[in-house]
Amino acid sequence: MERIKTGISGLDDMLQGGLPKNKHVALYGGPGCGKSSFGFEFLYRGALQGENGMYVTLEETAEDMVENMKNTFSQLTDIDSLMKAKKLLVVKPDKLNLEETAEMIEGGISDHKVKRVVIDSATMVRLSFEGSLEYRQTLFEFFSLLRGLDCTVMMTIEASSPRKEQVVFDIEHFVMDGIINLYSLEQGDRRIRALEIFKMRGTDHSRELVPFKVTPAGIKIYVGEKVF
Repeated sequence: MERIKTGISGLDDMLQGGLPKNKHVALYGGPGCGKSSFGFEFLYRGALQGENGMYVTLEETAEDMVENMKNTFSQLTDIDSLMKAKKLLVVKPDKLNLEETAEMIEGGISDHKVKRVVIDSATMVRLSFEGSLEYRQTLFEFFSLLRGLDCTVMMTIEASSPRKEQVVFDIEHFVMDGIINLYSLEQGDRRIRALEIFKMRGTDHSRELVPFKVTPAGIKIYVGEKVF
C-alpha cells in the first residue's frame, strides 16, 4: 500500500508509515480538540515535501483561518511564503454545498497540482441537508468523485462533546476510510488533549490512546506515553 507521510510528529509512527494515499480521513472531536490545527499542519508539512495543499474552510473566512493558524504555529515562519508560491491554499466557497466544494477542489488540482485537501467541516455541510439519508448519499457521491482526483483528503467533524465516553457514531464514521478521534480530557483542574486512530481501512495502526500538544512549532504526539 502506498502511503504519504503526514509530517506530524508521532502520527506517522502510529500509522505505520503514514496515511494510505488518496484515502479520506476524518478528524473527529469536540470544540478545542485541535482539529483545524491537525488539518492545517498536514497541509503545511505536505507543502514542504512538494505536495501542494488546499484548506477549504466552510465556516471561518480564509483570512481569519490563516491568521489563527499563524498565531497557533508562530514558529512556522514560512507559511506566508508557501501561500505566496501557491503551495498552500486557503479558500472558502461562496455556497455551503459539496458540489461547489468539489468544483473548487478540482480547480485546485488542475491549476495548482494539489495533492492534499482539508475540508473544515463536514458538520457545516450536514446542516444544509434536511435529512440524514440525503446527506449520506451525497457524501458517498462526493467521495466517489474525489477518489478519481488523485488527492488525499482530511475532513473535520464536530463532535457534540470533547469527552471520550460521550462519542456518538455519526454517518461519517461509516462513510470515511479512516477516523482519527481527538479528545480534551479532564484531569483534576486541567485538560489533556489525546487522540486515537479509531479506524483506517486497509492497514494496521496503533490503537492506543495517546496524549498530544499543539505547540508553536507544530503538533507533538507522545507515542508510547499514557494519558493519565
